[in-house]
Amino acid sequence: MKFFRLSITFVLAFILSTFLFFLDFPFLVVISTILVFLLAFVVLPQIFIVYRSNNEKSIEKYLNANKNKPIFAYPLALAHGNDVEIEESLRKILAKHKQPYMQNVYKTILALHLKNIDAADIYAQKIDSEPLKSYYAAYIAAKKGNFEEAERHEENISVDWMIHSLHALYSSEKGNQETFTIESKKAIDGSRGVQKYIVIHSLKNV
Repeated sequence: MKFFRLSITFVLAFILSTFLFFLDFPFLVVISTILVFLLAFVVLPQIFIVYRSNNEKSIEKYLNANKNKPIFAYPLALAHGNDVEIEESLRKILAKHKQPYMQNVYKTILALHLKNIDAADIYAQKIDSEPLKSYYAAYIAAKKGNFEEAERHEENISVDWMIHSLHALYSSEKGNQETFTIESKKAIDGSRGVQKYIVIHSLKNV
């Protein structure tokens, strides 16, 4: 289906370029028009799904089409895999993406998955970007049972879904199922794209 859609897009681009050349448009105008056409019909829809889509089925379809990429295989493992498969998907991300930021973020996530809170704390402190640094600092503090410290970290978090996700975690740790359900829904409703998919399935494993 993906190959068919791309084939149709390029056929239409060819027809459009032929038509423009037939009308004697300058070469640069034709090339620019085709690039805009391809951007609109190929690139932008994918960007929308990754960052802005609110449709879980569409997001999962995109993830399955790109599951050969470790960064997209992880959400699928989170949704459908077991603990070993989730761990393997995280290690593949770490093997693929060597940037310090990616290493620290995903080492934090891996340590949390393995329930190694002390290791997660070490890696989270090395994350050099907000609000993710404070998000994981609050997450780790809550896992340690220090909810006052966790709430202090919230001062550096301006993303609503992160706040609600943390509040869902606090509620889970305290055994408050009703508040957990309410905050989980708010976290899911406030997130978009692949992040929404991750939030949905991460909260199932809290």
